[in-house]
Amino acid sequence: MSDTTTVSRLRNVLGDVVYPADKGQLVDHASRNNADEDTVHALHSIPEGRYESFDEVVASVEIDERRDV
Repeated sequence: MSDTTTVSRLRNVLGDVVYPADKGQLVDHASRNNADEDTVHALHSIPEGRYESFDEVVASVEIDERRDV
C-alpha cells in the first residue's frame, strides 16, 4: 500500500464533492465512490482541516503521476 495517488484517481472519486469539505468528508466520499486503497490511504495522510476546492486537495495529497491510472 502506498501514500500516493494520481490526480486522475482523485478526480474520479472526488469529482462531485461539494466544497468546502473537511478531511473526513473527503475520505468518506472517496470510499463511497469505490476509491482504490492507495487513494484512500493518501487522503488519510492529508492534514486535518477544511478544503475549499479540489485544487487544495491535490496540493495536500502526495501525487505520483508515474503510477498507472
